[in-house]
Amino acid sequence: MNPCARIVDVTAPRFPSMLTLSAPIWRLAALAALAAVAVGPAGALANPVLGFVEEFAGVSTASWSGGTPFSNPGAGGYLGPADGYLLLENSTPSAFGTRADGAEYVGDWTAAGITQIQVWLNDVNADDAIEMHLSMGQGSLNFWQYNVGFLPPLHAWGVYVVDLSSGADWTRTSGTGTFASALTAVDRVHLRHDPPPFAMIPIQPDPIAADAGIDHVLLTNGLVSVEPLAPAAAHPVELAPPYPNPARGPVSLAMRAADGGPIRIEILDVSGRSVRRVELAALGEGPRTWLWDGKDDGGRQVPAGYYRVRASGASGGMSRPIVRVD
Repeated sequence: MNPCARIVDVTAPRFPSMLTLSAPIWRLAALAALAAVAVGPAGALANPVLGFVEEFAGVSTASWSGGTPFSNPGAGGYLGPADGYLLLENSTPSAFGTRADGAEYVGDWTAAGITQIQVWLNDVNADDAIEMHLSMGQGSLNFWQYNVGFLPPLHAWGVYVVDLSSGADWTRTSGTGTFASALTAVDRVHLRHDPPPFAMIPIQPDPIAADAGIDHVLLTNGLVSVEPLAPAAAHPVELAPPYPNPARGPVSLAMRAADGGPIRIEILDVSGRSVRRVELAALGEGPRTWLWDGKDDGGRQVPAGYYRVRASGASGGMSRPIVRVD
């Protein structure tokens, strides 16, 4: 097992259904469930393990690899100045990403009770803006969380919460089988920058010159966490699926900023070119809605095709695809 792995205490409940239990009873029940999935019949820890967290201690790069040059500077990570992290650096435009296939990530995620991955990301330098997506594989079968992208904040850490409880946001990019079946025999986890083109064929990563940090990778069920507790277990800006989608007329975009701050909305075409930009003022922590009329910044109706909406605040944000039809 990777020396960075830790299983620690359970956080306070975050879901209404758990609030009916007293804190001590809930804590004991959750710890019992954690022990049941983490320990095999012989008493040995199974892989993967609910509650595993990758901190990249010291200058370790653990089991991560890939074509993008990477290192660990040993400072500036999620936990503070003395914390290491995985640094990806592309000096010239090319595919940008990394993967982990160590024992900590390989095996039956469903049996382990893992329904969520949390990854902290940082756009460490002011190169091209990056949009990260996660994919998971099982031999030739691969699924990509293409419908939801994470926009890391510039020079800061933001959490990317990846939901595994439903295959709705996952696209099969190779092989045959279902997302549920893939989760029973995962052999790799892959993070890469990949916005346009939005059509899945051909499946080629978008070349980019960029720098990004990866830290505090947590395998969880939304309840099991690690110390110190993450400031937020959600995207800095939550963006609901556009409605309707596909659309001929206006598209409703519902969102919420975790810090209640301003939100920037950007619509990009299939080539990655921005066609519409809007700034929404800070309105507190409640939800807000913006209606895209299908027009660009010049007031012209955009043609039918694939688009992407990005909603971001000071701490990062999310992206989702939109399809316009005639």
